[in-house]
Amino acid sequence: MKKKKIFISVGIILILLIVAGIITNYVDSGRVTTGHEPKYCIKIVNSEGNKVTYWGLGYKVIRYVGVSPNEPYENNIGVKMGSWFMKYDLPTKKIITIGNDGKTIEISNYDDINKIYNILVNSKYNSEICDGINTHKITMDNEVYYLKESCQEIQKGDKQSKISKEDLDTILKIIDNNQ
Repeated sequence: MKKKKIFISVGIILILLIVAGIITNYVDSGRVTTGHEPKYCIKIVNSEGNKVTYWGLGYKVIRYVGVSPNEPYENNIGVKMGSWFMKYDLPTKKIITIGNDGKTIEISNYDDINKIYNILVNSKYNSEICDGINTHKITMDNEVYYLKESCQEIQKGDKQSKISKEDLDTILKIIDNNQ
């Protein structure tokens, strides 16, 4: 009789922990995907101060920060949520080189690289090439792209893609800020 009560008590505690883990995981995953700090976790900062790990009931969130773990949660370099056994490191640092009038600059800022990368990769290239002049040569991941300001287009090999004025201005602003 005594053993039966112990088994029932342990079973109830395990069920409560599992239900609590499911609920907190649901709440924290919603918070992380919307750019907020997880609420039901234990926060641990590594010795260098550039990585923060949040431990929850059956899950963890790993966050890399740019300057300090005390800066706002929105200033992340990278965030990943998964099980306790998940490993996450930042991807290797990419560098984009941009040439113009014999000058070459390197873009190494993570946000700038992501902006340029998204513009170049997500553009729809077709075989129509405008007669504009190549104003910038952009090298990324061993591929060469040419920016044509007059046509508002990007050329990749023998194909070209029209980009919006906003995307063109974004690339030009990044180039100006890195000169």
